[in-house]
Amino acid sequence: MEKVGIAGVGALGSIVAKRLLDGMDGYMLHAFSDNKPHITLPVPKMDFHTLARECDIIVECLPAAIAGELAHIVLDEGKALILVSAAALVLYPDLSQKAITSNGRIIVPSGALSGLDAVLGMAQSDITSARIVSTKPPSGFIGNPYLKECGISVEGLTEPLRLFFGNVAQAARIFPANVNVGVSLALASGLGFENTNIEVWADPNAATNSHEIFVVGKHGKLQSRIENIPDPANPKSSIQAALSILAALEKRHAKLTIY
Repeated sequence: MEKVGIAGVGALGSIVAKRLLDGMDGYMLHAFSDNKPHITLPVPKMDFHTLARECDIIVECLPAAIAGELAHIVLDEGKALILVSAAALVLYPDLSQKAITSNGRIIVPSGALSGLDAVLGMAQSDITSARIVSTKPPSGFIGNPYLKECGISVEGLTEPLRLFFGNVAQAARIFPANVNVGVSLALASGLGFENTNIEVWADPNAATNSHEIFVVGKHGKLQSRIENIPDPANPKSSIQAALSILAALEKRHAKLTIY
């Protein structure tokens, strides 16, 4: 029975916590970490260092800027981290190498994206290009500092507005809460953050957070699209991201596994 710690019990973390408390083969919720005083669970509340020391696996459900701090602590303890805020790997460029050299491990779930299993297969040969188009309702971008600096308002939009076009490395620094999917695609394709392109759109007519990927390889092409219902508690994210964490946990112990 592995002890699980959850860092961040907000929109995503609360879904994971409920499933673990209801019972999940091979796991028990041991503790959590959260800086919001009103968050309570029937397990101890701990700081990052204690959480990493006492738990076997830590589930991260934090803003990307904080997720990097947690990741360093978990790797120093030689533990496994499920990192849903993949943008932290761009914001903290030393994390990937540290995961290789430490006794710890970083697991990036599929998050809100579809088709990564096929991308991983294609990457065994040569992938020549990978692109993602992410579209969300305007509410998913309210308060973004970059948009404020540029004088771009997403409130009152009457038609779709492209907020960004460039590579994933640039996008992750500008929209760290919105483009974890782009970072995941860059990792799966093997092309890297600078060579994976992304478009970010705000669409007032969109009822879902949609992500469409286009991948070209030596032996074929892939196009995949997913439409996720935004999490009511956090429209920047999707409930699908939390479900992918649960799937990653199940995969660790499964006797029959689909990759």
